[in-house]
Amino acid sequence: MSEPQTFISFEDEGASSPAAVRASILENVTSKAALLATLAAQLEFPGYFGSNWDGFEECIRDLSWLPHGPVLVMHADVPLVGDLPNAMTYVAILNDAARKMSGSKDHPLSVAFPLRYRDQVMWLLRADQARSK
Repeated sequence: MSEPQTFISFEDEGASSPAAVRASILENVTSKAALLATLAAQLEFPGYFGSNWDGFEECIRDLSWLPHGPVLVMHADVPLVGDLPNAMTYVAILNDAARKMSGSKDHPLSVAFPLRYRDQVMWLLRADQARSK
């Protein structure tokens, strides 16, 4: 299986990218509901956000309600690691949204994980790619 193309960055811990809007995903997020609630609050998702993967994908690929400027979703670790299907879905949605939104003039999206989680994130992307075939 080929290595998936990633639009996610991996930074040394403590590194910081400039952003007009920043969402910080803290360590040990173990539930999909908690993860989506955190993202919805920090990225000010609209009221129609349905707290599900479809709604998350729609919102993270739009961001038009936010002030103009770079948007960063920074992770302290990889959320949902005890729930592999949801972890794969989450990382795949983020990677696709970062690909789509990286060229946005109004809301370029960056997604970052600590460098020490690179192999884990890449494994999740490969597993999602295999699952999708």
